[in-house]
Amino acid sequence: MFEILPNPSFEAVLIAVRGVLLIGAFWVFALAFTRWRRADERDSQALRAQLERTFAEVRSLHETVSVMSARIESMSERVETDSRRPQMAAVATPQARGYDLAMRMAKNGSSVEDLVANCGITRHEAELLTRLHAAKSQPEVANWHARQQERQPVQSWQAAPQQQQVAQAPQPQPTGRKRGSLLSVVG
Repeated sequence: MFEILPNPSFEAVLIAVRGVLLIGAFWVFALAFTRWRRADERDSQALRAQLERTFAEVRSLHETVSVMSARIESMSERVETDSRRPQMAAVATPQARGYDLAMRMAKNGSSVEDLVANCGITRHEAELLTRLHAAKSQPEVANWHARQQERQPVQSWQAAPQQQQVAQAPQPQPTGRKRGSLLSVVG
């Protein structure tokens, strides 16, 4: 029965083996290509989903930035309008009005007790205001205070240390330079 089939030659067998190998290689290549394509589709779907999430985040950030920009603009406009308004709010406080009244009363010669009683300021503040404003508005009062200070006798226990300090103080040597010039300060 085997005699019916012709005996194939070696070259025919090699050609058949090459054909089978070639068909097997094409089949393996097709299988690998199909798997690669499916993996690529999965990767592109994951990338698309990530891109959509990123776009959603960018949109929300854009909305947030536009809202914040509008708020900043409104705040800057509010600051500009507030800076254009006269500063009456700071002056209109009751304490500021008390200081203004105390200053006017001090210029008119009111006593420290009157300032404390009527303006709601402390005694030290009232003394300071009378010293500052009474001397400016009424020079004769300031001169009178100065004369009163000169008339008070210096106590002997106060005068001795003052005289010792004057005696111990070194006398400045004349340098021939004008007082207050830069050379007198540096030299």
